[in-house]
Amino acid sequence: MAKIIKNKDQRKGAPAWMTSYGDMITLLLCFFVLLYSFSIVNMEKLNKALGSINAAIHGTAGVFKEETPVQNLGEAGKTLKPSEAEGGGKNVLEGAAGFNKVGIPKEEVVAMEQLKEEIKQKVNAANMGGSISLTTSTRGLLISLTDKVLFNLGEANLRAGVLPVLSTIGKTLKGTDYVIRIEGYTCNLPISTPEYPSNWELSTARAISVLRYMIENVGFSPERLSVAGYGEYKPRFPNTSEANRALNRRVDMVVLYPTLNIQEPE
Repeated sequence: MAKIIKNKDQRKGAPAWMTSYGDMITLLLCFFVLLYSFSIVNMEKLNKALGSINAAIHGTAGVFKEETPVQNLGEAGKTLKPSEAEGGGKNVLEGAAGFNKVGIPKEEVVAMEQLKEEIKQKVNAANMGGSISLTTSTRGLLISLTDKVLFNLGEANLRAGVLPVLSTIGKTLKGTDYVIRIEGYTCNLPISTPEYPSNWELSTARAISVLRYMIENVGFSPERLSVAGYGEYKPRFPNTSEANRALNRRVDMVVLYPTLNIQEPE
């Protein structure tokens, strides 16, 4: 019978535990590579994802992610709805980055710029342009009126001289579908009266005065309006001079982008 000759160079395989150990190390490597990939955010892909969500919820075309001059704001005196607006977003807030961050669709930005131009033309035609300030922010169109125009010092009753400009603004906004938040602000000078124990009450009462005028005199739908009082705690300028304090005492009408309406209670 032939003898089986064993190969002296034959080596035994790795211990069984090495196989499990190698699998574990490979899985750990994959896990940390996955974590690293999550730490790198691709803004372009993120914007596309946000745009898809906005399109599904609001029926819009996506996220405003490019900075292009306005090509066509439409006919003068006609407010474009977001679905009707064409052209790129106007260069506001020194660029489009702010709108990118909050996911405002391009069409809404252009439509809001159109509304801003319409209000500006109307108040200028009535020689009331010096009474208001119009700016576009990441929340929407900001229509700001100082207390010097609206109220007497320490009071919340509207002055007769401001009613025409409020009527012009209100009638223009009434013809749109936007939700509007009316916000009252004061300077840091303390107030303590039986009617207004603090600047909280004064700022809120002033915002309510504007709201009531819009409802009772302009015929605004109450469901589209809300008020907020910020007192002295949201100054636009440092309260270091009387000129700055006068600018901080104001009422802002914020015309909200439709995309941001999701933040409003139903």
